[in-house]
Amino acid sequence: ALRMVVGSPGGPTIITQVFHVISNVIDHHMSLADAVSAPRTHHQALPDRLRVEGPGGFAESVLAALRGLGHQIDEGGTWGDFQAIMRSGGRWVGVSDPRAGGGGSGY
Repeated sequence: ALRMVVGSPGGPTIITQVFHVISNVIDHHMSLADAVSAPRTHHQALPDRLRVEGPGGFAESVLAALRGLGHQIDEGGTWGDFQAIMRSGGRWVGVSDPRAGGGGSGY
């Protein structure tokens, strides 16, 4: 049965955004609202750099550990305008990304 429908604009970051939200809900048992609001990362082959939302999106210890693994990190800004609906308790719950100006509702 269909459980969740998700999507976002964002060009090369779309796949990463979709992965983050679905993984946060399924693997980390977050609510849909928390999953959509969570800080994001993005990496692609060119340029070979890791983008992270910030400042303040990730703890400095996490960023230091990533740098220790050899990652070049670009920290700053946000991206995406994620929209999602999920079946919960017999209803559909809608969530709109707080990074943009949308809104969500359920029925």
